[in-house]
Amino acid sequence: MQYSGRATSSGNSQALAFEKALFRAHPEFASGPLSAQYVAPGYLLVHALGDPGASEEDPVLGAYLAFLQREMEKHPEMIQPLSAESLAEAKELVRDVNVDPDEDLGDVEVHW
Repeated sequence: MQYSGRATSSGNSQALAFEKALFRAHPEFASGPLSAQYVAPGYLLVHALGDPGASEEDPVLGAYLAFLQREMEKHPEMIQPLSAESLAEAKELVRDVNVDPDEDLGDVEVHW
């Protein structure tokens, strides 16, 4: 769902104001601390700091994975197995990639 908003002022600060429907549908943005990260020209990623499902490591990847999770829960009928052709294409893409299964990748948190 897309929500309308506009840039405005609040006291001596600049602010972003959005329609109330955003805050009714997503109350985690209605109060409490927020952070914003610039991701590309014209795009800003806003994170409700109290949101335990958000990824601190890579906010764009975390937002994308959360989107995928919601879509899969809403429309499980759209989930399809990989075709043999897609699997063959994936294998071809990584054909010459060498991996060390014992490589230390550091502390990686997985959120399910």
